[in-house]
Amino acid sequence: MKYELNNHPVHYFPEGEKTSGTPTVLLHQAIDLTASTAWSKAGYTVESLFDKDTFGLFQSEATLLILNCWQNAGLPVSPGFKLDQYHTLIDTQAQHLAAVAHTKLLPATKFPLGIHRIEKRIAEICGTELMAKNPFDNQSVFHFRVVRPRSNDNNPLHRDVWLADYANCINLYLPIAGSNFNTSLSLIPGSHHWPENKVERTREGALIHNTKFNVPAVSNIEGTYEMIRPDPQENEVLVFSPYLIHGGAVNLTPNQTRISIELRLWKKL
Repeated sequence: MKYELNNHPVHYFPEGEKTSGTPTVLLHQAIDLTASTAWSKAGYTVESLFDKDTFGLFQSEATLLILNCWQNAGLPVSPGFKLDQYHTLIDTQAQHLAAVAHTKLLPATKFPLGIHRIEKRIAEICGTELMAKNPFDNQSVFHFRVVRPRSNDNNPLHRDVWLADYANCINLYLPIAGSNFNTSLSLIPGSHHWPENKVERTREGALIHNTKFNVPAVSNIEGTYEMIRPDPQENEVLVFSPYLIHGGAVNLTPNQTRISIELRLWKKL
């Protein structure tokens, strides 16, 4: 798969069997939480998050939480450690994977300032009541995503809904540290309305550069398309459909790790 990001060529070559799917548009058979919004055609929006004081508290709690995760992983971090310098602590890929294991599947009860505050704000943006509980498996979790500079830490291009348990939700990308135009999540606007046969992908979770991913990887896209980085700023959130093709967000900086929170919400039952 080859594409351009920030006018920079990016490529990866996933192993395994490929499929192009059917003419079906998956979103048209699902609950579309973008449907009543002004951004439904693009499939994403960048919005303000909290008032200034609330965001300051949110950022402080998020910082302390990820530092605690890294401490539990045995990394030598202190309260004053700059999060975007995480890569300076890591000597091997095995060490990185061990540390990242502590930042995934965190219970929603640990979400900074409480999960109900973010549920309420995103419900305002989407125009419907939402909950951070997956009706597929009843999990209530979130993740810190950690992408080192010039690394293969990021997921390949994919749709979340190629995994059944991510259907019918809305995705959040919350920048915490080192998120900017050269590091933030990338996506293809409008791709949530593409039929499956426009996109070739791996049948199973992708294997790329000896790294196994949970999600299948896009291996080819028919026709023209535009990959963008919406680049939410401090105290902003990127809200986007899980039916959008996204990922492939290579960190193009030489010396900043990108830290973000990934959270999914579903329509409240």
